[in-house]
Amino acid sequence: MLSMSSELRGMLIGGALPALLYGVTGVLQKMSANAKGGSGMYLIFLGVGTVIVGVVFHAILPEPPITFRPASFALSAGVTFGLGAGLISYALIRHEARISQLTPLYNMNVLVTVIVGLLVFAEYRDLGVVRLLAGTVLLIAGALLVAGA
Repeated sequence: MLSMSSELRGMLIGGALPALLYGVTGVLQKMSANAKGGSGMYLIFLGVGTVIVGVVFHAILPEPPITFRPASFALSAGVTFGLGAGLISYALIRHEARISQLTPLYNMNVLVTVIVGLLVFAEYRDLGVVRLLAGTVLLIAGALLVAGA
């Protein structure tokens, strides 16, 4: 068995695999739109799927009991995610947007997360900020190129 550092395992489990899953999610969202599903219907069943996965994770992972403070942050994340997913679905259905053009644009959300992580959580202390900024410039350039395709 390959020896892998915890940090590398974390990058694989929390980075590479979700990227793959989120990519498939975008394709499935476009398929739902092409099948004449509505934005509300999409969000309802996306939520049901999320609840099922949440129940499984909560059952099999060692987790603390549910309390108000972390639950309120999680609920807020669900609301912001739902609004974003609903707007994407609306653009796909009502405005016949192309998923291949939308995805690079809405995935610039990473820039918001990076900025907040750097400033609010002081992650700039542990990261190579120059490399992070270079990657940010490349992300923006790539999104602009794809959006204009």
